[in-house]
Amino acid sequence: MKILEPKINCNICNRLNSYIKVQRKKFPHFFNNPVRGIGSIESQLLIVGLAPGLKGANRTGIPFTGDYSSKMIMSNLKKIKYLKKNERFNENMKFRITNAVKCLPPQNKPNLEELKNCNKFLSSEVKGMKNLKIILTLGLIAHQSVLRVFKKKNSDFKFKHLFVHQLDKTTKMLNSYHCSKYNISTKRLSLIEFEKVFFKLDKELVNF
Repeated sequence: MKILEPKINCNICNRLNSYIKVQRKKFPHFFNNPVRGIGSIESQLLIVGLAPGLKGANRTGIPFTGDYSSKMIMSNLKKIKYLKKNERFNENMKFRITNAVKCLPPQNKPNLEELKNCNKFLSSEVKGMKNLKIILTLGLIAHQSVLRVFKKKNSDFKFKHLFVHQLDKTTKMLNSYHCSKYNISTKRLSLIEFEKVFFKLDKELVNF
């Protein structure tokens, strides 16, 4: 099944489009376009983050690469053997990784309209993953974006770190705080607590 992806030079969101244009002038060697998800849609696991980081995915064009968060995620995926020692994110991985918002937002804060505009792309990814069993959401916005895909109320599915929600008969959602440098440095999320997320994730998939 072909999934719906944002076009290069997407201009659905005026604010994001204007912001990207500014970055193209400041950083002409950066990717500076909507960042599409990567990994097989045949996999059972989908990891959803917030949005591309300025010097991470917005620079590389690949979700969660080139910044602090990417190192945290890759390190823990290797611990549960979802990535090989020297492997980088690629289309043949046994999981898929994407963002709730595909374009870099100012101050890493997309607004509600932008989240709604971009949700059709996340929805297409989720619906295209026919073997999907569990979605790992990194942060509250990713959590709420997934609930929007499944047409669930936020009040019925409270965000809680390390908590597993049953979204429907075949799909679960595991919550985690976002592994941003800010969350780690302020101790909202510890390295040990983030490691626990991936071992819980692996256990959930094994015992699904």
